[in-house]
Amino acid sequence: MDAVIKQAIALRKTGEFAQSRALLTPLLGDNYTGGVAALHIAWSYDNEGRESDAVSYYQAALSCPLTKSERFDALFGLASTQRSLGRYDEALTTFELTMTEYPDAAEVIPFYAMCLYNVGRPKEAVSRLLTMLVSTTDLDAIKQYQRAILLYADDLDKTWD
Repeated sequence: MDAVIKQAIALRKTGEFAQSRALLTPLLGDNYTGGVAALHIAWSYDNEGRESDAVSYYQAALSCPLTKSERFDALFGLASTQRSLGRYDEALTTFELTMTEYPDAAEVIPFYAMCLYNVGRPKEAVSRLLTMLVSTTDLDAIKQYQRAILLYADDLDKTWD
């Protein structure tokens, strides 16, 4: 089974999406490989620009046994795809679940911030991005303003008169 999944991944990476899915589809009913197969099918649809087709496969993957890493990939993939389809409220819920289960997954924050913007919460989006910037940067030019950036991240409308 692992050889089939590896072959399907290789096909997907070369843009042979239908062939990749054809190899994975028979594995969907298997308790051991079904979740991984569904995840890779979802990715193939996403990579092909067929996001609407990917959603049900992400959901199917999440209903199966997955490793911690695979579950993260399925949640993050689903949330990102929901957002790209304009399903902002669903995406927000899925992003929040992803961040709850994987609090150290910094890669989620920019996409979550985009979703916050999409649902009309731009201040929270900018605040998240500023906080992330300060916590992840190695740039001395940013580090020297860390205190001020974090102060504004808490309250973007703060002024001193």
